[in-house]
Amino acid sequence: QRSSWSSVREQITKTFVLRLVSCVQLASKLSLHYRRVTSDTALTFLQSLKYSYTKQELLESELAVLNTLHFHINVSTPLAYVELLLEVLGYNGCLLPAKALHQMCVQLLDFCYLTRETIYDTLLKTAIENSTPSKLQIAKFLTVKEDFMLLAVGVISTGVFILSPGHWEQVVEHLNCITGITPQSILEFSYAVVRCIVGSTTP
Repeated sequence: QRSSWSSVREQITKTFVLRLVSCVQLASKLSLHYRRVTSDTALTFLQSLKYSYTKQELLESELAVLNTLHFHINVSTPLAYVELLLEVLGYNGCLLPAKALHQMCVQLLDFCYLTRETIYDTLLKTAIENSTPSKLQIAKFLTVKEDFMLLAVGVISTGVFILSPGHWEQVVEHLNCITGITPQSILEFSYAVVRCIVGSTTP
């Protein structure tokens, strides 16, 4: 409130790239599937963009990001569920193209968030076998929309269906055993996603 907007904007502009790099560094420390972005790598990248930050400034920037987020960075996300389930599937001996499947799942997660309402609308109508759900049914369905595990198994199932259809039934069985989510629920979620991808209005 004491500062003018122009001075605030100038301060944001000066530190914007540094904060982005700090966010990438913090994310890399939490990820199971990517190599950690070290301080040296981050500094080299910043120098290539003609920024002359020191290691100390880089550490202080990470701390600034953590403070802003009140150190709540290890929050469970659908991607964390997907990655954990992929690890378990690999450990259980599912012979799947791990790297390609992981990339496909990340793309499908993006797609699911971009078309979230359409996918969950299809899922609700399929579950109740009615094209006009009541307010009560919509309200009860909110717990389904917030279920990260269901989203994760649905994304993996869809990814396997796209990349390796011959393994699809086996993977659905494994996902059922690991999570307790029924094959029917996994099938319905995959159907909703695939239907949205192809833009079909028929089963």
